[in-house]
Amino acid sequence: MARNVIKDQQQRELRRNQILSAAASVFTVRGVAVAKISDIATEAGLSYGHVYNFFESKEKILLALVQSSQERYTELLLEARGGSGTSLDKLRWLIEQYLQKGRTSTHFWVVLQAQATEVLNPEEKAEINQKAQANRDLLADIIRDGQAEGTIVEGDAVELATLLLSLFQSTSIWGYRGFGEPSGHAVDIMLRLVVKK
Repeated sequence: MARNVIKDQQQRELRRNQILSAAASVFTVRGVAVAKISDIATEAGLSYGHVYNFFESKEKILLALVQSSQERYTELLLEARGGSGTSLDKLRWLIEQYLQKGRTSTHFWVVLQAQATEVLNPEEKAEINQKAQANRDLLADIIRDGQAEGTIVEGDAVELATLLLSLFQSTSIWGYRGFGEPSGHAVDIMLRLVVKK
């Protein structure tokens, strides 16, 4: 009997992820403000009512997608910080991972929309912004470590983190802007912003 419960939970998690994946695609193509539950259901290959079994509204889907994206980014930052090598090595790894993740650009684009539109209420948007700042602070910690090592330029670590973060996140959405994909040298160019000469 416990086996069926576990199987049901796994199936439920698969369906939930299927809906979130479909929502990421729909929000990217149609936009968060105009997308509908029916669009998400069609993209997921599910009935309209089936989506409502998992999420009570489009807003709840958006919030779950944003929270999941931000958590994945937190995990990436923590993995970078705990990695081996200098802080520059850690930053290189982080940026490469961020740019190589298959759907990073899609999720980043959705997070930006969530922050910029009126789909979510002010409290939900405040939580997103707080998490974004906490993640930026994790990046600033790596920069501070590099400053202590003497590998990263002096300056306000939070400001440097914000600049670097803005650069690699914006680079991840080049495709949406018609700029193509970044070359293999893009990471080196970004790191020049913070490397101590």
